Amino acid sequence: MPRDPEQSIKDAVSAAKLMSYTREISRWVRLSGSDEERLAFDYLEGTVKEFGLEVRRYQHDALVSWPGNASVEVAGAGARRVECITHAFSASTPASGLEGQVVDAGHEPLGQNVRGRIALVDGLASPARARAAEQAGAAGMIFINPPELHEMIISAVWGSPTPETAGALPKIVAVSIRQQDGEQLRAQAQRGDLRVRLHAAVDTRWRKTPLLVADLAGQEEPDRFVLFSGHVDSWHHGAMDNGSANAVMVEMARVFSRRQKRLRRGVRFAFWSGHSHGRYSGSTWYADNHWDDLYRHAVLHLNVDSTGGMGATLLSEALTMAETWALAARCIKDVTGQDLQRRRITRMGDQSFWGIGLPSMFVDVSAQPPGESATGAALKSLTGGTAHHGGLGWWWHTTEDTPDKIDKANLHRDAQVYALALWRWCTAPVLPLDYRETAAELRETLRGIQEAAGDSFDMRPPLGAVERLTAAAGRLHAAAERIGGGLRGRGTRKQREAAAAINDALMRIGRTLIPVNYTAAGPFDHDPALPVQPVPALQPAARLRTMAQGSDDSLTLLTRLVRERNKVTHAVDTATEIIERTLERIGEKRQ
Repeated sequence: MPRDPEQSIKDAVSAAKLMSYTREISRWVRLSGSDEERLAFDYLEGTVKEFGLEVRRYQHDALVSWPGNASVEVAGAGARRVECITHAFSASTPASGLEGQVVDAGHEPLGQNVRGRIALVDGLASPARARAAEQAGAAGMIFINPPELHEMIISAVWGSPTPETAGALPKIVAVSIRQQDGEQLRAQAQRGDLRVRLHAAVDTRWRKTPLLVADLAGQEEPDRFVLFSGHVDSWHHGAMDNGSANAVMVEMARVFSRRQKRLRRGVRFAFWSGHSHGRYSGSTWYADNHWDDLYRHAVLHLNVDSTGGMGATLLSEALTMAETWALAARCIKDVTGQDLQRRRITRMGDQSFWGIGLPSMFVDVSAQPPGESATGAALKSLTGGTAHHGGLGWWWHTTEDTPDKIDKANLHRDAQVYALALWRWCTAPVLPLDYRETAAELRETLRGIQEAAGDSFDMRPPLGAVERLTAAAGRLHAAAERIGGGLRGRGTRKQREAAAAINDALMRIGRTLIPVNYTAAGPFDHDPALPVQPVPALQPAARLRTMAQGSDDSLTLLTRLVRERNKVTHAVDTATEIIERTLERIGEKRQ
């Protein structure tokens, strides 16, 4: 009896090789655009070339920010220095530093009381909090971290800036201190007598940064591929973030290169720089400069980040799109026995391809279980309370992210999830996309917007379009299941032609629906690195209910919302038309 190919692909993943690759990559401190990062790229390039992949290396300009030395000096009686770090894209202070009174803001919204002062806030440094502090007129910020100091980036500009976004780069000085020191400063700040002097040196400038892609072509659809990506740059040695993930990519290149003849469609391995110090500048540059190729040929963006951490036993919280959830859930269930929850992929982790309409699956797949850890609580705060796990480990984004934090068995398990996912995406006769789930998500979202807007805005046009999509997507899924099942062997010519037509349709549906479901900027630009709600362009409809009817503000917003409603309705109707024409083409009669 022939060996089960899926079991074979899982068995082929080598835990020993994964650990070896991780140790090699994490030898270097990989600041974006640095000499050490280039050495890591050299290693990766040489290794995947050994597996026979077609390799291309790029070098592009990116605005990159390296944090340097920083200090917090407590002024007045009991003067002392508090250990701290500054952050990527923080403003630098003058040589003499920045002195000011400290105001305790905690988790509260930043108000006028911080104007001209230094705000003391809880949690990890974040773009949203930094922008709020700037808008409130704060001169500086001190973030109170968990017991460990976590490196962060505070710019909300996604990728390198344009003339339109350059003004949004942070102008505020930001540092982070440890929890114990923060408690002491908070007690003094609450008495109203805390003044500090901040020093921060941040090297922010345009640098040449590397980018590596390696292609493994499929046999039946050689021009189509899964974009399998991960960043190489790191904070400090970054063994978990992102050395172990790079190791998974290298191991997939080794394993799949030996099975290339069995792949219907291929894999494009993409190694980015600029993730940690350029706010996803590498993946954004690639999306911008290879837009047409990705639009026409990429079937999925599969991202990998921070795999194999010790204690990372939870895989049920991995992120997907609605249309990719079903396959992701099967892969995680088949490897781990865990049930994947439905968690919408968020604006993070090199998700630079939503405007193109590229379906997406995963960022990190494993995490710490939920608990009372300070790091987990800080991460939950950073994600707006949406995280239902304990984070990626206390060592995440610290000097302690070293190879001893990698659990060999966990890394092997995570790699097997990716191996199974890649195999299924590359070998399935019909792409494993389920747009019934997308239609259901859109219906729920639009109904929620209607409820929030009340009588002030009419959501019936897009809701009606979603009902038509729901019916069509159900018919397409049934046809795809039947035709795909018939092609487990070679199948007939008619079946192969029908499968090809369905695959074309599935790609075009994504190009139509994903931009309106996930972006406000649309196909050719990038939204800020801030939380984004589903169908973001229509979310402001809720504000109409709070405005004076007939006011300038309400009428200008209404004008914008009508245009956005037209855009969303048209996108959904276009997806339905794609389905109906495809079903007609393959001889599926309307019931």
